[in-house]
Amino acid sequence: MTKSKIRIVEECISPDTFDDRDLPSDVHIITYKIGDEVQFDAVRAYTKVDIFDEYYDKLRGTGEIISIESGYGRIKPLLYGKIDSGS
Repeated sequence: MTKSKIRIVEECISPDTFDDRDLPSDVHIITYKIGDEVQFDAVRAYTKVDIFDEYYDKLRGTGEIISIESGYGRIKPLLYGKIDSGS
C-alpha cells in the first residue's frame, strides 16, 4: 500500500461558507461529481497532480473530477505541519 500524498482537511464543504483563516496556504478545493451530486472537499497537497491522482483512483467508475482550485488558507504550510496522511 502506498502512502497518500494528500491530506483531506474536510469533506463535503460548502465553498461559500468554508472558513480557511486557520488553515495553511497549501489547501485546495476539489469539486467532483458522483451521479448527479456535486461535492466539494478541502485538501492539503503540494501539487494539484497529487490531488488529481488520488481522486481519480477514488472516483474511478463512480464519479468525475470537475475542478481543483488553489489559493485557500492563510498560514505558512511549514508552520502547520506535514501533509503526510500518517502525521
